[in-house]
Amino acid sequence: MTKVRGLRKLNKAVTIQLQPFGIEKAECLDSYAYYRDSNRITFKLTEDTLEDRWFTEFVKERFNYNVKYPFIFSLLHEVGHHMTDDDLDDMTYDFCEGEKAYIDAEMQTATDIRKCKDLEWKYFGLPDEILATTWAVEYMQSHPIKVEKMWSEILVALEKFYRKNGVL
Repeated sequence: MTKVRGLRKLNKAVTIQLQPFGIEKAECLDSYAYYRDSNRITFKLTEDTLEDRWFTEFVKERFNYNVKYPFIFSLLHEVGHHMTDDDLDDMTYDFCEGEKAYIDAEMQTATDIRKCKDLEWKYFGLPDEILATTWAVEYMQSHPIKVEKMWSEILVALEKFYRKNGVL
């Protein structure tokens, strides 16, 4: 197995960008996620998967917003969960969690691309996901200079990470 080099520095660079939002740690794993019990976000490096394209399409259709930086948008979507967590009552939160479990189970057996897309869009449309996406869209629209700066600083860290691992 090939050793991944520079991952701690990449995690630190992303964490530094997200700390002003109250995020304690960002960690590169295999998906974007927010962990409310620890104010932690995970992120992934692979982009342009079908799910990523569907999310961008969903944001364009639902919010009339063109996602310029999918990586930053996904990070800010997870920050959006943190920022809007108190806006969800327990009943709505439990509903969303139940629906996510159902969607995940359905995705495990879905073989039709149309069914997969429908399930993803159902996920994107859940109340907690809409709140987080709304927050991310509004933040990116209201703070374009901060977003540009965030992207340029994370891009430097990503390029260093990729160079250390022979990708660039």
